[in-house]
Amino acid sequence: QASGTLSQLYVSLDEARGLLGTRDASAAPPHALQLPPVAELDAELAERRAAARAATREGPLAAVATRFKLDEAALDLLLAAAGPLLSIDLARLYAFAWADFAVKLPTVGFLTELMAEGPGEAGPLLDAFRPGAPLVRYRLIELRDSPAWGADTPLLHRGVVVPEAVLAYLRGRTDALPAILAAACTVTCPEHAVPADHLFVAERARADLESTLARATETGRPRLLLVGSGGSGRRTIVTSLAAERGWGALTVELDRLPADAEAFGARLAEAAREALLRRCVLVLRGDELVDRREDWEKRAPAVTRLVNAHDGPVAITARLSAASLHRQLDDLFEIALALPTAPQQREVWRRALATGHPQDTELATGLANRFSVAPGTIHSAVHEARARKLLTGDPDAPLVLDDVASAVRRRLEHALSEVAEPFTTTLTWDDVVLPKEVTETLKEVLAHARHREFVYDTWGFRRKMAYGRGLACLFTGPPGTGKTMVAGLIANDLSRELYRVDLSRVVSKWVGETEKNLARVFDEAERAQVILLFDEADSLFSSRTEVKGSNDRFANMEINYLLQRMEQYDGMSLLTTNFEKSIDEAFKRRLKFRIDFPVPDTDERARLWQVMLPAAADVADDVRFEYLGKKFKLSGGNIKNAVLRAAFYAAEAGTPIDHALLEKAATAEAREMGKLI
Repeated sequence: QASGTLSQLYVSLDEARGLLGTRDASAAPPHALQLPPVAELDAELAERRAAARAATREGPLAAVATRFKLDEAALDLLLAAAGPLLSIDLARLYAFAWADFAVKLPTVGFLTELMAEGPGEAGPLLDAFRPGAPLVRYRLIELRDSPAWGADTPLLHRGVVVPEAVLAYLRGRTDALPAILAAACTVTCPEHAVPADHLFVAERARADLESTLARATETGRPRLLLVGSGGSGRRTIVTSLAAERGWGALTVELDRLPADAEAFGARLAEAAREALLRRCVLVLRGDELVDRREDWEKRAPAVTRLVNAHDGPVAITARLSAASLHRQLDDLFEIALALPTAPQQREVWRRALATGHPQDTELATGLANRFSVAPGTIHSAVHEARARKLLTGDPDAPLVLDDVASAVRRRLEHALSEVAEPFTTTLTWDDVVLPKEVTETLKEVLAHARHREFVYDTWGFRRKMAYGRGLACLFTGPPGTGKTMVAGLIANDLSRELYRVDLSRVVSKWVGETEKNLARVFDEAERAQVILLFDEADSLFSSRTEVKGSNDRFANMEINYLLQRMEQYDGMSLLTTNFEKSIDEAFKRRLKFRIDFPVPDTDERARLWQVMLPAAADVADDVRFEYLGKKFKLSGGNIKNAVLRAAFYAAEAGTPIDHALLEKAATAEAREMGKLI
């Protein structure tokens, strides 16, 4: 073996002497290590230890000791565990010390005896390897079971390994996040943060955030709970304010961590370790997870343990305030972030659009009037619209309003289709024939819808009207007078989607289910920012009755709930009915507009006969529209049916649509309605 052919399997005495840097021992027997006298060796070790202590006062070692609150003993043990992973020479010396090349990792027992000052002092060092100790809690070290013992390995015999991320930091560099965290975590460095003056946050909320985050970066307390809708800038404002103090931000998407409770806790601890190593605020995004109560209850203990024990600043985001978080977490300070006002959203649109074609900024006002969305939604929608332009091969062309609007709608997550269905119309205002007073009122409705934000926010009427700001309109009149059609035209004019509530999926015979379904309708409509259409509204908004039995009481409960929810709803809703007298009076008081659609008179009917015929249709010259309007007292819907029927008559006969066919069709339509001609 002196030839060194087995040098990979054992460490010779000469190599150990050289690695230890001991004095010449050439005269010593080959089996002796020949160390200096004990007193001299103790003095040398004390000198080396003092030098090592001085080295820990600066650089990565000092940062690790400070950020993780490590005492001298814990830092010694961390370095002792990291030694063989940082140096091949130390690895071979460790192997020499335990005299077994089959062992690859130092054990807890080996490290405590190695670092003990004297006999009997290894026991207290074991506390550094307990579950709640910083080394283990932050996964600065990982304890591995021995193959011989398996899951029952005693603590003294468990192997100790230092993760590569910690080793990299001890080497003086910060690598990318470990692959196991990359899918759920992102790091924002201070130099990459959005400047705080670019964000639109209420003055009170900004002041609270600045003061709270200042204390948190100095002492770790309090913890921040940021409540607001997705994309409202909660993470961005924390990142920006942290950057002003020289801190980064490490964001953890809690719902992307493993579902298994043990693995979830392990990944969360590793994320907390990375946050402290990189001097980052730990941002826990709980939007999705906190909303799912069952999933949150499974993982809440791990979050609670980590947040309460974490030695750095923590910010948690949620869509709604959760009482359970306040019960579970210590020193939690809640700050609500509302959507920017309409003028602020217009400025966000302008800034997002300004990075592209010069003409793009002209879209800012139209988009701000059409949508009330979070800044995150604005930036992502503009980015998508530009990406689509690039794919179509015309990246230098200016954006089109509808392209950006479509991108916004794709980001407004909602489940409205489960309780309502989209309603569209291909007609235009040129196809509408209504009395002048009705037309004027409809123009007023459109003006009210377009300028709501300006009146409520710019002129301050929102503060004066704490509730009842929604725009609810009731369209009444006989069947076929154009109520539903006008609802579709209003939606088109405002560039909003119109959803017609499906009563079959809302009304339920079970007590409380109707109210629950109605709550879902309004909640999803607010999220989707659409116009709600309650067709045949008298079936839902009917008058309350005297309570003579349980059915009356439950029916009145549904109407009472509707009254409350309609008053809270801040969007636009359109109601149509053929029976205005059936609508509860309390609903009528909550309506901004009540518009009656009368049966058209003779001149209006003549005009309807004319506009219902498409320009491409083959129409004979003998059609007398005034005669048809005078003879047949039909509503607009019936006239539409009659014109379509006459078109099929003409197609079958192979002739143009002439007066005789229109009269024949009108007569058939009138008879089906029970009218005598």
